[in-house]
Amino acid sequence: MVDRESLAATSYCIYLVLLLVSFCLSFCLATRCRSCTYFSEAGASLLVGFLGGGLLTLLVREDASDRFSEKEVQHSVVGFSSTVLFCVLLPPIIFDSGFRMRGAFFWANIDKIMVLAFVGTLLSSLVVGFLLVAVSGILPFAPDAPDGPSSISLPEALSFGALISATDPVTTLAIFEQLQVDPHLFNVVFGESVLNDAVSIVLFHSFSKAIGAEEKNVLVSICGMTMDFVVIFVGSAIIGASLGCLSALLFKHVDLPGHTAAHGPKLELAVFLVFCYAPFLLADGAGLSGIVAILFTGITMKRYTFNNLSPDARETVQTIVSLMASCAETLVFIDLGTSAWESLRADIRLVAYVFLCCLLGRAVNVYTAGLILNATQPSYPRRPFETNDMHMVWFAGLRGAIAFALSTQFKGPHRHSTMALAMWVVLISVWFLGGATAPMLSWLRIRRCEPEQLKQLALTLEPAVKRLTIVRWDQKYLSPWLLRMASPPSSPSRGDTEAQDQNAGSDAARAVRLKTTLTTLTPSYTSCELQDIAHSQLPDTGREGAPHASPLLTAREVGDEAE
Repeated sequence: MVDRESLAATSYCIYLVLLLVSFCLSFCLATRCRSCTYFSEAGASLLVGFLGGGLLTLLVREDASDRFSEKEVQHSVVGFSSTVLFCVLLPPIIFDSGFRMRGAFFWANIDKIMVLAFVGTLLSSLVVGFLLVAVSGILPFAPDAPDGPSSISLPEALSFGALISATDPVTTLAIFEQLQVDPHLFNVVFGESVLNDAVSIVLFHSFSKAIGAEEKNVLVSICGMTMDFVVIFVGSAIIGASLGCLSALLFKHVDLPGHTAAHGPKLELAVFLVFCYAPFLLADGAGLSGIVAILFTGITMKRYTFNNLSPDARETVQTIVSLMASCAETLVFIDLGTSAWESLRADIRLVAYVFLCCLLGRAVNVYTAGLILNATQPSYPRRPFETNDMHMVWFAGLRGAIAFALSTQFKGPHRHSTMALAMWVVLISVWFLGGATAPMLSWLRIRRCEPEQLKQLALTLEPAVKRLTIVRWDQKYLSPWLLRMASPPSSPSRGDTEAQDQNAGSDAARAVRLKTTLTTLTPSYTSCELQDIAHSQLPDTGREGAPHASPLLTAREVGDEAE
């Protein structure tokens, strides 16, 4: 009889060892090899899992005296569990993604993010799917059963196109942060990848429902899935945003910060973390998308609930959410690496063709979105989708754990072939394309941004972002309803005035730095943008009529320097 408890303990112990090795390797990369941008933390974790799974495969020996079969331990570690990924590891990662979105830069690039995520992902799925159908009778799609069909059907091909369109640019974003890439481009890649994953998951399940239908009814079935897609996505978003607003109301009207002041932030943090996970379970149990729900929960709770927390809880929440997401991401890549040994049997010609299809589908996604976005001149704070930025967004479309996890849920007769193809695409994209991100940034001359420059750019965006319709609606209706009333600002004391006098001399230096920032990071300005910049560059202690409230840089000065 198998000792299940010992089996589970042994499997978890192996994972903890691999996790510790991955953390140590990441520490070495961060401290000893800072200039080594080719080998990222995500790639390192994937390599640790890959080598650990291979070593376990080599060392497994059967022994009748053991309390459980070593083969079962190997299968437990090497076998990939999509349930664990979607129900345990993915929710904290997606929640953290929504929680970390930078407001000003997100809204300044919302047009690019939405077109890439919705229109682009659908186009990419269709392109990959139809390209696979085109070679269905030429390249070998090995069926699971010996007497199964050797050609792939249209619903199967579209389902694979949807799952392989799920991007996971953890490697790219880590390098973006390390090299301090232009925040506009960072937020385009970041926001698009988060929404893209949600859209790909919903598309995959929608296309999968048409697998097995009669050929004459396939197109009808696929068209009917469009309505399902809209219902699932919108319904999940409503659930996530509603529970996020509910949590904000709870923290607004219940004096949990008062309890924190007397007993510490444990209760406040516990209630917050419950709302971080509950929307996923509720949406998933209702037959909707838990991933979409938890994404909108993260966005909503960062905007409202986070600002209703006590200062102590606010600081701790950011650490906890980031820690949970970091550990989950590392475990995902380790699990992906250990699973590679059971999912590499595929024809090399088919692997090469599928990878080229992915690159072509991604290109159709990005460059079609660019044509749509640049068809009209965008109004500030939105910017044109520059050609080099398009190239970088195309290159940043790496595939990761979500694509492989969806392949394990594939319902067609070519499930194992699909899993092998997805694994090959993931390994190639993370290790080779992900590693080449830094050279590509240099080759395309993508702009960089120092922390002080990032702060200055955020200030220039604030006035224009506040004029957006959705932001004005939020400030007029939702924020007063969901946020605690902030206490009115106090008048500056004599000491504050003296400090302002002492710091006034540094305004000229700050103005020079701002001119450098604007010259290097933004090629041109509209008259509206110049006015926003002039109004935004007030000393932090002197806004709205306070002493020394003079702009650091006038609109005319900014225009002269930008030109």
